[in-house]
Amino acid sequence: MAALDYLTRTDSGALYGKPGLDLLVVETGLCRAVIALQGAQVLEFTARGRAPLLWLSPSASFTPEAAVRGGVPLCLPWFGENRSDPSKPKHGLVRARLWTLEGSEEQADGEVRLTFSFEHGGDALFADSFACSLTIGLGKSLTFALELTNTAERAVEYSWALHSYFAVADVKDVQVEGLSGVEYLDKTRDFARDQLEGNQAFTGEVDRVFEQAPAEQTIITPNPIKARSENCHTVITWNPGAELAATTGDIGADYTGFVCVEHGNAFADSWRLDAGESARARLELSR
Repeated sequence: MAALDYLTRTDSGALYGKPGLDLLVVETGLCRAVIALQGAQVLEFTARGRAPLLWLSPSASFTPEAAVRGGVPLCLPWFGENRSDPSKPKHGLVRARLWTLEGSEEQADGEVRLTFSFEHGGDALFADSFACSLTIGLGKSLTFALELTNTAERAVEYSWALHSYFAVADVKDVQVEGLSGVEYLDKTRDFARDQLEGNQAFTGEVDRVFEQAPAEQTIITPNPIKARSENCHTVITWNPGAELAATTGDIGADYTGFVCVEHGNAFADSWRLDAGESARARLELSR
């Protein structure tokens, strides 16, 4: 690929003092972003004149084939624990695998679009083959366009989510608007079903899966964050709270600095794709 004035290749050693992963830095008149080739994971995004959108753990490790804590990892082909085999890694396998940068282009309005691809041939973690494409738009907002194709010879179920970590001043002061009246599964109560009334607050550990959720939410902070999706029917709200965070090495006391409001299709909303079938979804994040 020819050299592009807005795109720089670097690594986590040069950028964060922690060698291990190859990174891309995009800087334009509209934004600055950092993306890891592992997982096609956006680690940082800041629109010009705006507060940083994403949280990246100060304790994040950049070890090959290990998840990076923060940014927007893609959890696929399963979300959360693998329900048929809990010993498998949480949140699937694609976030810890190298993706291929297929192309980059700058739009007339100054937005940059990077297209990444990943092909899974089938292995012990996930027997069935699939292919996915993720186009990341970097402009005044951050966008994701996901296309997933079942390349296996049988129907396969996939669950997934774009696990967005949003930067906030203090999670205890944050509320999420746009989920009132929606039923959810509460992981902190063994997935008991309940219904949210009013805004979602974070006074302790929160781990909720909202099925058939609205397409748009607002995270109410001094610099509000908006999340709007297409063909994403599941929304997950998460923060570990002080007690769980204390047992998690790459979070610890920094749990107060982020909130997760994730969009995807999981649990009852999971995608079941026939052999050769594709499905698409889109997500836009901004503040």
